[in-house]
Amino acid sequence: MSTKTGHTPAPKPTSPEAVTHARSWWDIAAVALTAGLLQIIASIVLGLARLDRFTAAANEGAYTYLVVAALVGAGVFSIWSVRARPPVALTLAAIWPVALWYGLRPHTTSLGLAYHGEFILHHFSALLCLVLAIAVPLGWARDLRLGKLRFAPVILALPGALLLAAAHLGRIPVGPAWLAQASLAPIGAALLLAAWPVAAGVFWRELGPSSRRPIVFVLALPLLVRVGVTGWGGLGGELAGQDAIVWIGAAIVVTAIVTLLLLRPRLELWVTVVVALICLLGSMFCYFLYERGFGELEDGLGGLLQSLFGFQVPYPSYVSDWRSAGLMTGLFFMFVTVYASLVSTEDRVRGIALGLMLVAGLGFSSPHLVMMFGVGALLVVEGMLPGAPHRDLAPSLSESMASIEAALEASSDPDERRDPNAELERVREVVEGLAQRHGLEPPTLAQTGPNAHLLSLRGPLDGPLLDLRARIEPSSTRVELSVGLPGRGEPVFELVPDPGKRGKRPTHLLARSHRVHGAARGLEAFGDAPLDAMTCFPTAYLRAWEGGVQVDLGRELVGLRVDQLDALVRSLARALEPHGADPAGEPIDDPIDDPNGDPNGDPNGD
Repeated sequence: MSTKTGHTPAPKPTSPEAVTHARSWWDIAAVALTAGLLQIIASIVLGLARLDRFTAAANEGAYTYLVVAALVGAGVFSIWSVRARPPVALTLAAIWPVALWYGLRPHTTSLGLAYHGEFILHHFSALLCLVLAIAVPLGWARDLRLGKLRFAPVILALPGALLLAAAHLGRIPVGPAWLAQASLAPIGAALLLAAWPVAAGVFWRELGPSSRRPIVFVLALPLLVRVGVTGWGGLGGELAGQDAIVWIGAAIVVTAIVTLLLLRPRLELWVTVVVALICLLGSMFCYFLYERGFGELEDGLGGLLQSLFGFQVPYPSYVSDWRSAGLMTGLFFMFVTVYASLVSTEDRVRGIALGLMLVAGLGFSSPHLVMMFGVGALLVVEGMLPGAPHRDLAPSLSESMASIEAALEASSDPDERRDPNAELERVREVVEGLAQRHGLEPPTLAQTGPNAHLLSLRGPLDGPLLDLRARIEPSSTRVELSVGLPGRGEPVFELVPDPGKRGKRPTHLLARSHRVHGAARGLEAFGDAPLDAMTCFPTAYLRAWEGGVQVDLGRELVGLRVDQLDALVRSLARALEPHGADPAGEPIDDPIDDPNGDPNGDPNGD
């Protein structure tokens, strides 16, 4: 600690906190997933095109489409760079595609865009997957929290990714002749895919939450069956025989169902129902196309299906109805798992990892698809390691009730011994994680006495201002935060920690531990999200004004984690957004309606 300023210096790059931030590769993974999805769409368009139009598109010059790709990349980057200013970003997103389409429409065709775009996306996604296949294991190797064996996945993933990249270049072909050797792709695939279970085994104790740990090995079931029935050649793109289709299909169905049950993406019920209906319609449409039109589509889409499933899809007349229906059921559960995870703000990173594995498929027809599958598998492990966004699960209703009752019944012994340094590190890790999630400056730490510290964090939350102060002392820890601008007078309402049944109670689970003092209508205007977040802090004390909220988290800080604190801060910020009424439920007087612009309504402006 600096003796002049009383503040701690910035953490060194080798600290676990810095490593956690450096391991944030999810944006690149999201771009790789988008490129893979666009490549599938382009493949479908090309597969359904007539031969003469396909030939004409292939004969078009590639330079125009390279310019289109450069302009698209520049436009996406410009929108991403101003993402903190939504009006500007939305304006660019609305104007730029229209201008690009009108400017290049005379020089391009839709099939030409699909043909050359698929080629560009093919190599672009390969480059992104190569970066991820190297960067993710190297990030683990730098993280001191992962133990002494954290270098083990790098030993396998790094040479595997490089061999797959060499095999990818050998198919162009560029470079020396040895790049075209057929053995490069299977060896690279074996090394990269072996890094997946090795990482899961080495980091098993660090994977969390514990209820989701089996997902890592459940997802490996289709791969094991695929390699088991085809042998070494399966890693190089060899298709499975007709006798093995039922085993691969069964593995896909079981994996999809078990993964959904274990992952259970965190969504509101109505959103889950909508996602399930969309996926159900999509699965039924795929089943209808297979039963009624596969004979006409097999020539154009057969290669894509082989790349996804790893076997040649048989004609419907050779497959029993229950087998085809069972496989479509597995696809339904697979679509629900990936789609719901991508929609969920808490599980989006898990959805990105699963989406990469789904897009890559089990065919392994190209080295870059093997690399994409391996990267998705590594990111599944990454999403369960410390530092992953929203890794911890919120407590269930029964767990929340048990923790509230236990915390309220527990007596706080002032003489209880505890390690102040450990408590400081725990609180500091939580506050620093909150700052990283909201893009704020790191918190400031000052020593206020012997083994006593003050940790402060201040910054905007896309509108309202956050001011958090944590006092860590040998006998107690106190965390106070305010969102917005708390008033100086009486608050509109208060949530007072008071177990029992006396007084006004919120119509919420929080009624077991808190009562309402003041205008209950103001609490109703806040919604349930802040109350849900406060269930993790059974002794928290909340005061709300028209323009801000102040919360003292109380003495029981067992639920002080990054996810829980972030949920509380975000819900309070959303509750303060203007909705046309003040917290007490009364309409807000608009100063614009006043002839003199005086908010007090005095026509003389006094």
